[in-house]
Amino acid sequence: MPHVKNIYATITNHVQLVGYRDIVEIHAKARGLGGFVFNDIDGSVKLMASGLDTAINGFFQDLKAQRPDTIIDSVEIAEDITLPSPFGRIVIDEMREISERLDKGNTILGQMNVKLNQLDHLDQLDQLNQLDKLDQLGKLDSLDVISSKLDTLPEKIAEAIKR
Repeated sequence: MPHVKNIYATITNHVQLVGYRDIVEIHAKARGLGGFVFNDIDGSVKLMASGLDTAINGFFQDLKAQRPDTIIDSVEIAEDITLPSPFGRIVIDEMREISERLDKGNTILGQMNVKLNQLDHLDQLDQLNQLDKLDQLGKLDSLDVISSKLDTLPEKIAEAIKR
């Protein structure tokens, strides 16, 4: 007979404000588990889940495959408890969470902007370096000669047409 397992788990290592509860919820529902997931004030994600032993084990494998850097500490709950089904998430202060996510997004966008500006600066330096190389090879002088010849080209064409 299949064994139903109830577990309580703490998941750590950069799991808040990155959509991790969504990941947990999706995998738990896919495995047919009951229970819930929530952010704790200590920066971890906590969950309680109930399901067949094989489903619980597969669930943890799914989570590790999705984010191998996480640390999952779980304890089996010996008591027979009934958890809500389907699996869901608990949100305590939705507005605070939204604000934190927006702040984090703004920080990431700011960091990306700085990196893009650095790349643009490097492109400008690269262009200057290429011009310096051309100057050192004496190529800029020949470009000036070609440019002055091109400037007089319309006049020469007009004279040739008159003849």
